[in-house]
Amino acid sequence: MIHESEIQDMLDTGLLRWPYFTLLKEGQQPEILAFTKTRNVAGSAVPWFADAAKVRALLAAGATMKMSQLEDWHRPLRTVLREIEARLPAELKAYVFYTPRDNTGMLPHRDGSHVLAVQIAGAKEWRIYDEPREIDSRSGLDVDVDSHAHSFVMEPGDVLYLPHGMPHVATAREGTSLHVTFTITEPTPRDLVESLLTLFAEDRDRLRERPRATPEAEAEAVTKALLDHVGSVDAGLLVDTAVATMRNRTA
Repeated sequence: MIHESEIQDMLDTGLLRWPYFTLLKEGQQPEILAFTKTRNVAGSAVPWFADAAKVRALLAAGATMKMSQLEDWHRPLRTVLREIEARLPAELKAYVFYTPRDNTGMLPHRDGSHVLAVQIAGAKEWRIYDEPREIDSRSGLDVDVDSHAHSFVMEPGDVLYLPHGMPHVATAREGTSLHVTFTITEPTPRDLVESLLTLFAEDRDRLRERPRATPEAEAEAVTKALLDHVGSVDAGLLVDTAVATMRNRTA
């Protein structure tokens, strides 16, 4: 999917740009100018391009390099992501974590999405905090670091699935670690409501023009049409519409 040599080539090429990449150590990001530089692009000064020397210095000091949303710009990872998406009613994003030995990029945390991690190179020790009181479907950093129940080491070719809200932390072992994480985000109730309203607004038969009436009468007619729509909408279509909207959003 991606190799360490590609990451080094990306640094040398100088086309990586924040926020598509960043540096983290124990959850802390250095100042952006500590690992980026301004380049002249078509006569304009454009900031936040990767400064290879600064990035390598931070890596040598133990920082993790995180690359985000590779589906936007890395074709092999995009191909893998699309294959997974074809099998799941969810929005997927791809991230790469490149971590020096015996270092940790992120503090113990929970993700609001399901996580699928694939170890590419090196080894990474994962600690899971699976006591019921620690598990929460919301993302967050409020994890009791003394509560983890077990740990294991992932080696190249190993794959890990974590349900959303499962607290965890990962530390590189036995050399520099490279792993890919796919986040899998299912539609929330809010996404489904927005999907419902989108389908309702597109149903011209239910919203056909009628003789003008009082605002109260109009509200009553729209409410009745919406309730009829709720009773007849196909659940599968509702999910598909929500997922399509999620996958097309840019934020």
